[in-house]
Amino acid sequence: MSKPLALASRWVLVTGASSGLGLEMARVLARVHRANLVLVARRRERLDALAAELQRDCGVQALAVAADLAEGGAAERVLAQATAEGRTLSAVVLNAGVTFYGEALAQEPAQLEALVRTNVLGMVDLASRAARHMVQAREPGALLMVSSVGGLMPLPYQAAYGASKAFVTSYGLSLGEELRAHGVSVTVFAPGGIATELLELSGLDAKFKAGQVGVMEAPACAERAVAALVSRRALVVPGLLNQALAAAPRLLPRRFLAARVAALYRPSR
Repeated sequence: MSKPLALASRWVLVTGASSGLGLEMARVLARVHRANLVLVARRRERLDALAAELQRDCGVQALAVAADLAEGGAAERVLAQATAEGRTLSAVVLNAGVTFYGEALAQEPAQLEALVRTNVLGMVDLASRAARHMVQAREPGALLMVSSVGGLMPLPYQAAYGASKAFVTSYGLSLGEELRAHGVSVTVFAPGGIATELLELSGLDAKFKAGQVGVMEAPACAERAVAALVSRRALVVPGLLNQALAAAPRLLPRRFLAARVAALYRPSR
């Protein structure tokens, strides 16, 4: 789709909006594109603070919706609140996600279930409902699915996370082709490491820190992500190093690549 998406005074829903990349994407959407925002995350206090900030500083409308997309029925409730009072969504940013860093056998079943429910099931549920809403509205629309360069290759010590992002990439590219005729674009955004709260909470900050090569600052990454959404590109990998990593599975033997990634990611004892 060659025509950029116009978002001024349009409604955009952003999940995972209380911190990190999601928060910064909401700021870019409001400040640069003057979009109205539906902000979705688990932490209500942070959402309320962000909504107040965007209304005050950018002059846009902002609605906070507290929800955990890992819970059954959450996507349906979120979309119902987002589209209440006649609101039509022009774009949805599917950014909510969790990770687990460590040996796969050390991941508790409950942790694995929460990861799959958030990164896969909750994302698909909201994406499909949002896409259906956009098709029925008969207006241009767009979905942005935040994947990871780690979903394009074996990812030892983040095995479940990498697999969930591989799913996001495949699903997003496939759904985008199906929705093309309806004027709805799907962009898969696959960054590498980002200096966010998630990096610290997972323990990955022991290996990768802000300022290191390959670790992007969240505001800069958010600008790339929103630009990808607006330009309606199918797949965007930001940064030359990440683009090289994305190409590696096509150039290197898979076993060799898995071993090299394992050596880089192996937790310190």
